[in-house]
Amino acid sequence: MKKFKRIMIMILAVLPMIYSAIAVFFILPDTVAAHFGLDGTPDRYGSKYEAFLFPAIILVITLLYFLYRKFQQRSSKEDNDRTARNLDILDTVIMIVMVLFNALCVFLLTVMKHPATMKNMENNIFVIISTVVGVLFILLGNILPKTKPNSFVGVRLSWCMDSDEHWHITNRNCGIAMVLSGICTVIAGLIVRNGTYVIYMILSLILFLTVATIYSYVIIKGKKK
Repeated sequence: MKKFKRIMIMILAVLPMIYSAIAVFFILPDTVAAHFGLDGTPDRYGSKYEAFLFPAIILVITLLYFLYRKFQQRSSKEDNDRTARNLDILDTVIMIVMVLFNALCVFLLTVMKHPATMKNMENNIFVIISTVVGVLFILLGNILPKTKPNSFVGVRLSWCMDSDEHWHITNRNCGIAMVLSGICTVIAGLIVRNGTYVIYMILSLILFLTVATIYSYVIIKGKKK
């Protein structure tokens, strides 16, 4: 299963380049809509070869991730099983992100071919974005409590690094905060239906994480007495 996740990450990293190559050489016109205003109207046009930019960024991100992963495996002084577990959790997060990147790539290629699509989605685009971000927060919130003390995954604060129990308390509470923030982000997108949902997302994230962090600190300090 662990090897399957890494293979899926590599496949998902390459697929956007394949989508883009098919679109560039067989579907897209020479000049495409390259940027849109908040009202969904194209405000810049460019070469169809700009379609390769996002897939190239995805490949670079994937390469950097695997280099980072290899570095952690070689340099970690922690328990091998614990390191493997945390890397497996990180693989899951990256795989989910890659699925979202693939969906975004298909969407970008679609609006390059049919710019009117963006205009037609003017009232829904922020709902889609806020929903995706909110769901990602919820997924991360569910993953945090499953991590073990380590140097690269999870919420790492001075008072939670000295025991598994303290780590679990902090990451469980911060995981709940991420879930609540994700729910608020989805709701904000549905209600405001414009870019101001970002303000509610940031405020909810700061509020819930601050409360979770202080609450965790108080609990852990109480246990140390």
